[in-house]
Amino acid sequence: MTTSADTPAPLCLYPEPRQVSLLGGAAELSEDVRLVTSNVLPLQRKAMRGILTTAGVRVVANKKKFIIEAQVLDPAALDMSDVPEEARDEYYEVEVQDNRVFVRTASQAGALWGTHTLGAIYRAAAQEIPIPNMLIRDWPELRTRGIFVESKWGPDRMALVDWQTVIDRIADMKMNCLGVGIYGCWGNCRYEGKPTEFLMVPVPENEELKTEKHLRWFSPDDEEWCEEDYLPEMFEFDFLGDVVAYGLEKGVTVVPFVNSLGHNTMIPRVMPEVSAKNEDGSPRGIGYCLSSPKTREFLETFYGGIIERYFEGQTKLFHVQLDEVWPDYPDPDDASKRVDPWCECPECKARDSEENLQEYIVWLVKMLTEKGVERVVMWNDQLTRHMDALDETFVQRLKDAGVEDRLILHWWWYSNDQLNDKTRVSLGKDHGLPGWVAPMTCYFNWERYDLRRKNIEMMLEMAHAEGAEGAVSYAVHDPGWSDHEALLAAYAWNPEATGTEAEELERWAITRFAGQAQRVVESILAIQEASSIPAIAHTYNYRYTYCHTDAAFPRAYPGEALDKLEACDDVVPQLQRVIELAEGAAEAFRGMGDEPAFGNSEKATVKSLMGEAARFQALASSFLFFLDARKALAKGTVGDELTSRYDVLREDLLSDLAVIEKNKPDWVVPATLQALSLLLAFLDQLNGDLKDVVAGKLSAEGVRWTVAD
Repeated sequence: MTTSADTPAPLCLYPEPRQVSLLGGAAELSEDVRLVTSNVLPLQRKAMRGILTTAGVRVVANKKKFIIEAQVLDPAALDMSDVPEEARDEYYEVEVQDNRVFVRTASQAGALWGTHTLGAIYRAAAQEIPIPNMLIRDWPELRTRGIFVESKWGPDRMALVDWQTVIDRIADMKMNCLGVGIYGCWGNCRYEGKPTEFLMVPVPENEELKTEKHLRWFSPDDEEWCEEDYLPEMFEFDFLGDVVAYGLEKGVTVVPFVNSLGHNTMIPRVMPEVSAKNEDGSPRGIGYCLSSPKTREFLETFYGGIIERYFEGQTKLFHVQLDEVWPDYPDPDDASKRVDPWCECPECKARDSEENLQEYIVWLVKMLTEKGVERVVMWNDQLTRHMDALDETFVQRLKDAGVEDRLILHWWWYSNDQLNDKTRVSLGKDHGLPGWVAPMTCYFNWERYDLRRKNIEMMLEMAHAEGAEGAVSYAVHDPGWSDHEALLAAYAWNPEATGTEAEELERWAITRFAGQAQRVVESILAIQEASSIPAIAHTYNYRYTYCHTDAAFPRAYPGEALDKLEACDDVVPQLQRVIELAEGAAEAFRGMGDEPAFGNSEKATVKSLMGEAARFQALASSFLFFLDARKALAKGTVGDELTSRYDVLREDLLSDLAVIEKNKPDWVVPATLQALSLLLAFLDQLNGDLKDVVAGKLSAEGVRWTVAD
């Protein structure tokens, strides 16, 4: 942020504006305002009123003293000489002058971003921060900024209001893109006992295409086991079009993400005519036959239906994904059957896989643009990491089809340690192809707290150094990772004003939690440290729901986890440290979820993090007990002392599950509790086995180390 006469910034806004000039004197903000607009469309005016209301402002018709005047002007009426041309359609000014505020811009988007900044000013005023008269001039660095919500557990249970909340949260940070995972499959992950498959919208042309889910968990609130079969909310109530419309109102472009070759087992199983084939013509139940007219007919209908039904025949962006086209485990009845997704029919086999992929991508881009898509986006990895398919031949194919300006490469890499040489925006730009970066902002929230702040920092540094035009993270949404989303927003909006990821954490906390900021930061750092302790990584159930050719399925849990822990050095002090950190964070957060001074988003952040602390306590405490039981059995010293600990541990475990059930977002609670409920079931089973050992009814070798069906 720059200020006149090098005066320190008057208040902390996030993301930080480009320029702030102090005009002298103090503003006279009023909670009651009159909103006057000029050339603001009705949808955006509605959104502006909502932004102000959320910030604690009452918009009234007869207020005369305090007026907010929002103007969408001709670009020539604004001095944008120092603003890059590609950023001018989001440029805005906010002038606060005594009892009057002006929001000036040349676009509807700028009117919204200016109002969000004004809302942040009001939140600061509510925290008794003096507000000076000032002029803010602001614009973004990257054209596209946002998150992609993958089709996984959690998003599949999000109702329309939950998606609208996500849009509100990212728009508040001036992010303008929400990716929605429409279709994705992970055959080797069997969290529900079968291949993980999600289809989030119905396909009217084929009603057999659906992905019913099954979860089982213990509910402390209901004091019973719950079991549920359900279809994804977005599928069952068919509300993607409402999400798109809400995004349009809030300045957020909704982008469908549809796996188009890899991560594809459900469609080819239900529709064998489009599946990749064996040499004998039999379907593989995975991938697509890229040479078959039936495949192209289906995809035209499927993708065209999405565009027509939910985007009214035209959309700015459509993401075809096309990542990780590699062998998977598509058979629901055979977890050991590994199948290659590349078709071996005579037509496909006549060309190498790189050529087939290139030709298929060109067809997809051309087909989608003819159906009203402005630009098509795809992941980079199949082109650059798994194949050597990003070359002049590929670019020439795009040119020959007349779509060389319609493809964006989306470069993903999630390591916190270092970048990947084959994941660079510059590799695409060298061939004239624009790029986005995809760090990770929130993932695995049904399993664990996953720290990716350093990854965001590195990927955004690369984005700016190599000329990316967008940053859209790979993610699900959970308010417990609000700091991650805010970090992405800050780096994408105004990188010149940002510091290290650690410095940004503190700056974000100050803007959101005011006097409680330091307490929040310390608690988040405690949770992040707990997540980084090596031993805890072995305890998560989810990683033992993956099948492999060299491992029997279902895998033994918690037995396999205990085997790994016993091979660790200092495992007991590591798990004890996890408990210490989690208890400290839980104590600091206690009560903050109901803090009157916090907004709903801040309360949701604190509550979700309380759930994460409880998860750490449940995992570490349970596995310490299981390890002690193993040691006692090995020494033949199982006695009353060990079995008496069961009652306390069980009560504590139920208490932790109750905290999760109460505080984590509703949509992710069942999937989160499914894994942790296995600890409860196993604890009861182990207690019975230990009692039988003490009574002489069971040998130590007979104790079971996996949950019985």
